[in-house]
Amino acid sequence: MLWAYIYCYQLTLDSHFKAATSTHAHRKGSRNEPEDESNGNSSSLPSNTPIAVYCSKTNKITQCNDIAKKEGIEIGHGLAQAAALCPYVHILPFSEEAEKHMLMQLAHRLYPLASDIVLDCHIHSNSVNGLAVRLDNLTHYYGGHKPLWKTLTQALAEADIRYHFASAWTIEAAKVLALHKHNTYLHTQNDIKKVLSTCPLSITALSPKVIDALARVGVTRVQQLLAMPVQELGRRFDNNTIMYLTALRGETFPRVTLFRPLEHFDNFTLLPFDIENTQHLTPFVTQQFEHLSHYLRARNLYTSSINVHIHFREAPVMEINIQSALPQSSVQSWLPLFSLKTENLELPEPATAIALTCQQFEEIDSQNGDFFSDRFNDVAQKQLIGRLNAKLGDNSTFQPRAADSHQFEYMTVTEPSTGNYDYSSDITPTFIFDTPKPLIQATQICFGPVRLHSEWWHDSPIKRDYFIAQTEQCVRLLVFKDEESRWWVQGLFC
Repeated sequence: MLWAYIYCYQLTLDSHFKAATSTHAHRKGSRNEPEDESNGNSSSLPSNTPIAVYCSKTNKITQCNDIAKKEGIEIGHGLAQAAALCPYVHILPFSEEAEKHMLMQLAHRLYPLASDIVLDCHIHSNSVNGLAVRLDNLTHYYGGHKPLWKTLTQALAEADIRYHFASAWTIEAAKVLALHKHNTYLHTQNDIKKVLSTCPLSITALSPKVIDALARVGVTRVQQLLAMPVQELGRRFDNNTIMYLTALRGETFPRVTLFRPLEHFDNFTLLPFDIENTQHLTPFVTQQFEHLSHYLRARNLYTSSINVHIHFREAPVMEINIQSALPQSSVQSWLPLFSLKTENLELPEPATAIALTCQQFEEIDSQNGDFFSDRFNDVAQKQLIGRLNAKLGDNSTFQPRAADSHQFEYMTVTEPSTGNYDYSSDITPTFIFDTPKPLIQATQICFGPVRLHSEWWHDSPIKRDYFIAQTEQCVRLLVFKDEESRWWVQGLFC
């Protein structure tokens, strides 16, 4: 077997940098967006600001950028020590759940390329966040190790994360090499064994008690450990340690739980700072739309309904449902609808996190070969309906529909707009006036007459001769002549 381990050592920092980049791009593209320099938001921090990620449970710095490292801050320092070394360091809170969600997003991105993925994230413990990908069963499909690894690294580059990687015969061995920052793709046993032998025992998954016991007899490197016979190790250590050591050697392959993507889309983002208005939420929502777009594109799906959940410290979660008249998948399609939906929305208090969920999907129709037939008009119409609904409300637009009546004045009704537009009657006018209007312009009769009597149970029965007339501007009207030979306009055709 051959596994690759991808050690994501600064997921929180990567998320912060992407949010800062998106914020800068959003402000640059927005003409009316005021510059916010005094609100303390980390998105407006200069690029040379030292940033560190602090875990309150362990009172340790878990991640820091290169600028913070130059100031003397190291991973494992306490908050007081970091502040003493660099008083102006910017602190980001560490969230285990948020990093787990980011790791799952990465797994969703890699899943269409490699089906055997194992998540290695341990909640409620200060441990490594990474994932393992099985490679030996994919080389046949990709035509070798080089194109396979190039495909995976391209997907990792699109995810825009920092990572260390390594490959070995088991997940345990690959993880040790990744923690050692090997960053080289190996697939032969001799090369893997040679590099693995140089790793210290301190980066293995052995317990500190076992490492101390081995250090007392002079064993500090993996090479020395691999050279010891299993019988000798069995007399000294418990079964769990022996199972790990045999997996490190590639003699056994422990059972693992493979990652399987969710049937619905669920993306959660913990904000690096409190946000007081919806305009500053746009960069973070844009990130989530990008994840949604990749999720849909990889599965050849569209969606016409999404939900944005805004979380607060005290106030209940605010749910914003966004409907699109046209099933869509791109960021450029959903972002304007979100902006229209929230531009006048006031938050009850500063937001701390946002989530994006989507549970209704539609498959892309590949049966329609006539791609250009009426496509522009249909798409433009539905995009306009979606924008009007987002701006004015879900029930603000109406569509004409044919009703079950033989009288022209009752043939057309209006109902709230939906995604399906099925107005297909040729003789029914698209719009009916509430009251007939006198015909005062020159027209030419195209069809008729059709004489209609109202039902006998109406209070004022009528008898009319209906015609379809066309004006000089080629507009077709529904006209009729009453019993006194006067001409009236009842509706129009579109």
